[in-house]
Amino acid sequence: MASTVGKTSTRVRTERTQVTMSDFASEIFRLEQGSESINGLIYGDSNAGKTVIAGTCPGKQFWLVGEPGYKAASRQGATGHGRRISDSATAWAAVDWLEQNDRFTKFDWIVLDGVTTMQDRFRLSYAAEAFDINPEKRQHRNLPDRPDYFNTQNFLKAWIPRLVDLPCNLLITAHAYRTDLTENGELLVFPGVQGKVTETANAISGLMDFTGYLEARPVTRKSDGEKVTLRRLWFESPPARSRREQEVRYIAGDKFDCLGPYMDYPTMPKMLEKINGEQEGN
Repeated sequence: MASTVGKTSTRVRTERTQVTMSDFASEIFRLEQGSESINGLIYGDSNAGKTVIAGTCPGKQFWLVGEPGYKAASRQGATGHGRRISDSATAWAAVDWLEQNDRFTKFDWIVLDGVTTMQDRFRLSYAAEAFDINPEKRQHRNLPDRPDYFNTQNFLKAWIPRLVDLPCNLLITAHAYRTDLTENGELLVFPGVQGKVTETANAISGLMDFTGYLEARPVTRKSDGEKVTLRRLWFESPPARSRREQEVRYIAGDKFDCLGPYMDYPTMPKMLEKINGEQEGN
C-alpha cells in the first residue's frame, strides 16, 4: 500500500458531508466587504411591543410565527407571507423551503416571531413523540423529560444558525426570562430560551448583530402631566432605579457600536438609519 504521509487530500469528509478544496476556496470572502444582511433579536415581557417593532421592518417580509401576536405587525403595514411553526419538523422544513431555488431572495426580512413559544411547542412535541413510542418509560404524554430539553436546545442551536447564514435580514422576538439570584448575588435577565440557565440564550445572542431588551413602563409626560407608556429598547443593562436593581444584568449588545445605550419608541427604520450612519443620538 502506498504511503500517504506528506500528501494533501483534495477532499475533506465528516460523517455526512464532504468538501473539496475548490469548494472551500470559492467561499472565501474579504473581511472589509462586511455583510449585506442584518441579524437582530428583541426580547421583553408580554405586550411590551416586540411584534409591533418587527412589523416596521421595511420591505417584503416572511414570518415564521409561534404565537398569534403577528396580528399587531399587520397593523404596522407589514406585507409578505407567513407560516405557523408548531414543531421542529415544520421549522426545519421552513429553512429548506427558503433555501430551495433561493426563495429567500424574494424577501427583505425573515421574522422569527415568538421563539420562546416555539421552543415550548418543540419540547412538548418531543415529549409526546417519546411517550407514543414507549409509554411505559414516560409518566405522561405532556410531561417533558431531560432528553426533550436537550433535543430542543440542540435543535435551536442548529436551526437558528441556518437562518442566520441566509443572506437575508433576520429579526427574532422572544419573551424575557429571569433567573434567581446567582452565587454572586446577581439577577440575570435574558432572551427566553432555556438551556443551562443562559447558555443557549447566550449562544443565540452571540449570532446576532444586536440584542435588545424592550422595556414598557408607565411614565408621566412632562408637557401635560398625562400618563403614557414609554417603550425603550436597551442595548446595554439599564441603570438601577432602586437598591433592589443594583445587581441586575441583562443580555444585550450592539456589534455595530452605533445604536447607543437605548432607543425610545424604536422602529426598524430608526435603527437602520443609525446602522447606516444616517442619524445621530437617541
